[in-house]
Amino acid sequence: MNREQIARVAHEVNRAYCASLGDHTQPDWAHAPDWQQASALAGVEIHLTNPDATPEQSHESWLAQKLAEGWIYGEVKDAELKLHPCCRPYAELPQEQRAKDFLFRAVVHAMAAIPAPAPVPAQPIVAAAIATNGLVPVVYIGHRAQHIDGTYGSHMQFPRGIAVPCPPELAAKLLRHADVFQSAPSQPQQEDQPSTAELVAASIAPPFAISQPQQEDQQEQQDQDVRDTIGFMDKGALSNFAKTYFKVDLDQRKGVDKLRREVTGLFDQFGIA
Repeated sequence: MNREQIARVAHEVNRAYCASLGDHTQPDWAHAPDWQQASALAGVEIHLTNPDATPEQSHESWLAQKLAEGWIYGEVKDAELKLHPCCRPYAELPQEQRAKDFLFRAVVHAMAAIPAPAPVPAQPIVAAAIATNGLVPVVYIGHRAQHIDGTYGSHMQFPRGIAVPCPPELAAKLLRHADVFQSAPSQPQQEDQPSTAELVAASIAPPFAISQPQQEDQQEQQDQDVRDTIGFMDKGALSNFAKTYFKVDLDQRKGVDKLRREVTGLFDQFGIA
């Protein structure tokens, strides 16, 4: 935990203590003026640099800095006039202020003692570069010439050795099978390479159905294949599909069945180019 985070917590504890005494004038950390944040940060620095420093010693250091900046004692704090009721020796401070100093010191040392979280090992999906529209390129490395995903219900097609952009949720599941799938590094798209949308379209249906003119019955079969694929998609896949092809952001609060009907309606209305 860094010094600013510690100062923020210490400030909020102090603000809560002030509120318990009936003082509701203290701003939260985000709205605290620069001088107040700087003062808290300086206090954190004192206690971290000198762990044995007492609240009294911390106050003396704070007071010396304030006096050097032109602050003087005043019954009411006034930033413009640089008046502060704590600009006096520690022995003259009221008990409430001394309590604040003890709380501040305790919070700083308690927060500093919290161990940093262990780093999370990088997962294969993290190493894979995220493709356009948030899709993750996945390569099938199995023994067949082509694999059609039936395990997770996407029915996407994976020609062996070809990077196929997948919704992140599906990619995470596929990449668990390291002997069959692997992530693919993202590379700048060349002029003669198909776009992400073209690769996705090719992966969810036979290439000829989208890339070549067909008879009406063949086109209808192709359209039905896409509808069937949509019928198996989860929320994440539906969201990526709608964003990729129709530039539509789905309402994730809706149920998956409603979203499937919505995406099917978009497909029936606009098709896939």
